[in-house]
Amino acid sequence: MQLFRKKFLPTSTAGRFFFCFLLGAIGGSAMGPLYLWYNLVIALSLLWVIFTSFSQEARWKSFVCGWLFGFGYFLDSLYWIGNALLVEGNPYQWVYPLAICGLPAGLAVFHGLATYFTRWITPGRRFYDYDTFLVSFMAVEYLRSFIFTGFPWNLFGMAWTGHLEMLQILSIGGIQLLTFLSVFMMSAPGFAFAGTSKKAVRYGVLIAAFSVGIGLYAYGDMRLAKNQTEFRDDVLVQIVQPNIPQAEKWDPALTWDNYRDILNIFKYDMNLTMGSEDMTRVLVLPETALNYHHLSEDSALEALRGSLYHFKENTFLLTGALLRGKDGYHNSLIALNKSAEQIYQFDKFHLVPFGEYVPFQSYIPIQSVTSFTGFVEGHGPETAKVGSIPPFSPLVCYEVIFSGEVTIDNPQRPEWIVNVTNDAWYGISPGPFQHMAHAVYRAIEEGLPVVRSANTGFSTVVDPYGRVLLGIPLNSRYTEDIFLPKPAAERPLYSQYRNYRN
Repeated sequence: MQLFRKKFLPTSTAGRFFFCFLLGAIGGSAMGPLYLWYNLVIALSLLWVIFTSFSQEARWKSFVCGWLFGFGYFLDSLYWIGNALLVEGNPYQWVYPLAICGLPAGLAVFHGLATYFTRWITPGRRFYDYDTFLVSFMAVEYLRSFIFTGFPWNLFGMAWTGHLEMLQILSIGGIQLLTFLSVFMMSAPGFAFAGTSKKAVRYGVLIAAFSVGIGLYAYGDMRLAKNQTEFRDDVLVQIVQPNIPQAEKWDPALTWDNYRDILNIFKYDMNLTMGSEDMTRVLVLPETALNYHHLSEDSALEALRGSLYHFKENTFLLTGALLRGKDGYHNSLIALNKSAEQIYQFDKFHLVPFGEYVPFQSYIPIQSVTSFTGFVEGHGPETAKVGSIPPFSPLVCYEVIFSGEVTIDNPQRPEWIVNVTNDAWYGISPGPFQHMAHAVYRAIEEGLPVVRSANTGFSTVVDPYGRVLLGIPLNSRYTEDIFLPKPAAERPLYSQYRNYRN
């Protein structure tokens, strides 16, 4: 390893800084859509080798190493967020360079703090120093999931998304546990080959890390083999993906054209023979598929009734809706019965900073990206019981990314999760892939099937073990139905102790 460091790793401070940035960018490819998890092994192992080469007195250099690593990591895996500013007609397109760099720069501070505190507390490369590194990185990954409204996106544990067996541990400890174990498994080679502890200790750590990986896979494989997907025979779920370009979605001249297109998609469903009158059909439309104009015009409601009445089942429509009240705008999920009467409303409670509201708006006089101001915050997760629909947990857009905060047992535990979203902002980019993956994580953590309808992106039905049973591809206008999967046979341990409480 000494020879490797001399030949291949930079020796100058500037060179080591730049190399840390490159390592971060390499690690970013471990996130969607590539999920090259082994690149994170290279990135985290060599990061540990490099930042521990600085003395405790120069720990600010370790902070810079961690920050540059984080900046490269988030720049590579989150650059797509800036695409929302490139939608035609957006007056803030000039902010694009700041948007693609600003968020990564802010999130990178967490990784900088992890490397800084590691050197501040334990300055060497011993076993205890390595333990401090693991605890520090786990702490900052946990912290960034909740501080400043939280942004638990592209946690290191998400590198395993392409391997469903590895994700089954989410049922026990959630994404945070998998993230901690991933940092250990992926950085252990760095300690094994560059640590200063006895060889038996260093290689013992490497063997332990390898064993953890094998154990996770074996547990996941056993859990999946033991639990096959089970379906209800009395509830059909039909997801609708309209695929309306973002530039056209809010064009006043296209309001009614878009509405007619949506109705025509589910009006002519090809699986009408699947259902019967004693069954329930639930149509799920994406975030803000309807708005207050559609819901206040008699002719529009009449057209909606006509589209719903051709279904022979007891039919309900769950749809995202932009509503306007006396207190402001609501980004909601509403339910309508077969007569097009609104019988339920859930308001999004986790609003997007700078998208649906501007933090400290009295001091930052700019408009939100969505062009709507004054969005009203909802009260939090809830279990909805609407007609003959099995009780469900409604979620709007990125509310699905918050582990442990997507369901509540009051007044009863939900039997499935409904997530409506709109990924048209981001085009063909990693964003829709990464966003959809959160539906898989939450399904495993909660032991509940997740039904996800996107304007475009990936509309999916996921079983309670993370299997994607149905998927409508990106940039497709389509509808498909499926019998609703049942919850997991046993409620996951994680759901029991991390279930959201008011």
